[in-house]
Amino acid sequence: MDSTVLPREVFILSERMSELERILLEVKESAEVSKDTRRNFWKLVRQIKRANDPDISEIKTATKIRNVLFDMDRGKTYAIGPFVAAETVLGILSFVLYLHGLNTPVSWLNFLSWGFPEIIAVFLRFIGIFLMIAFFYPYGRLIAGTVLGIKLEAMGFSKYKEPALKIDYETFLLATPSRRKWFFFFAGLWTMITAVGTGLIGWFIAGDILGFILGALFIGFYGYVIGTGVTYPNRGEMSQYNREKKIEKAWKKKLG
Repeated sequence: MDSTVLPREVFILSERMSELERILLEVKESAEVSKDTRRNFWKLVRQIKRANDPDISEIKTATKIRNVLFDMDRGKTYAIGPFVAAETVLGILSFVLYLHGLNTPVSWLNFLSWGFPEIIAVFLRFIGIFLMIAFFYPYGRLIAGTVLGIKLEAMGFSKYKEPALKIDYETFLLATPSRRKWFFFFAGLWTMITAVGTGLIGWFIAGDILGFILGALFIGFYGYVIGTGVTYPNRGEMSQYNREKKIEKAWKKKLG
């Protein structure tokens, strides 16, 4: 064994751990964390993600930092159970609204001849599916997390004030890059599954194709995001899939 390899790795771990502890102390004592500190922290997180055998002490410290930043940026969090229960009820009511819109026959081939009743019916169908997608969205992360071993610990709000599920960051960092990648991919894909699944029901009941149209739009958007390789958080789950996919490549390269 090359005697210079292990000491160098230990030095890198020690240096990274020292910096993480410094950042933890800073974020705990500061009302507002600087952009430089945030940038440095997420750089260290990416290094931890690429590690073949991540150090549990680093993961625990990084998790503490991330939780402080999360609370600072997003505010109060809430228990998952009541939140998901409420979202489920609202999702079911949205589905009922969609079914109500199916009561009025609509000819998609003759859309130019639609009158007021048809326009209202399509509007109700669209609102019903749109709200279903929004309210059933948490199930994508819940299912993916259960299968891939990534826990969800609370409900909060995104920086855009949208309801979001907070990931248990320790289990997230302990997961392999491949699991993190597929976690975000399925969470994003779930939106399309909801749209197409509703579309199938609407097709068999009333020949409705709105769900298929929305599903096709989602596929196009996903293809664009994945194809361009963007990793901006505001591009949704697939952009985070891209981020973890890039990390996975570096991780596999280290594995040799």
